[in-house]
Amino acid sequence: MPSARAPRQTLEVVTADALLGRVRAAGGKGVLVSAWASWCGPCKRELPLFQSLALRFAGRGVSVLLVSMDEHEDREKAELFLAEQGIALKSYLAARPLGEFKIGLNPRWPGMLPASFLYDSAGTLRYYWGGEAFEQEVVPVLEALVAGKAIEGQADFKVAPGQ
Repeated sequence: MPSARAPRQTLEVVTADALLGRVRAAGGKGVLVSAWASWCGPCKRELPLFQSLALRFAGRGVSVLLVSMDEHEDREKAELFLAEQGIALKSYLAARPLGEFKIGLNPRWPGMLPASFLYDSAGTLRYYWGGEAFEQEVVPVLEALVAGKAIEGQADFKVAPGQ
C-alpha cells in the first residue's frame, strides 16, 4: 500500500448520470470506475491497485475514478481512508437511492462490492468486474482497450486467480 498520505479530498455526491458525464468528458480512450466502501475489506485491498493502474495508463489514455458507496453520514470515514492510504484518485460519493445509482452504472450489477466498470470515451460500458479485481485480470483488458481492440464482457469469478 502507498505509504504517503494523500491530500484529503471532499467527496462530491454524484448521480450515475453525472458520473457517466464525467467519464465522457475525460477524453482519452476510456475510464475505469471502481465502486468501493470504507467498510469493505476487498475494496481496501483493491484501491492501491487502481492507484497504480492510474499512473501506469495515464499517458495511454485511460483514467481511473473512484465512487464510494458509503452512507452519506460516513463520508468522512471514506475521505479519511483515502487520505491515510495515499489514494489520490478523483473520488465521488454515490447519490441515493443506491438502486438507481447501480442501474445507471450497469443494470447487471446486483450491488456487490467492490465492483469495477470500464467505460469507453463515449460512456459505453465495455467491461465489468463484479467483485474484487486482480491485476492479472484488469491489465489485459486495459491493454486491449488502449490497442483499439473491441472489448465487451465481464469477469468470471467462479474460480479465484491462482486456483
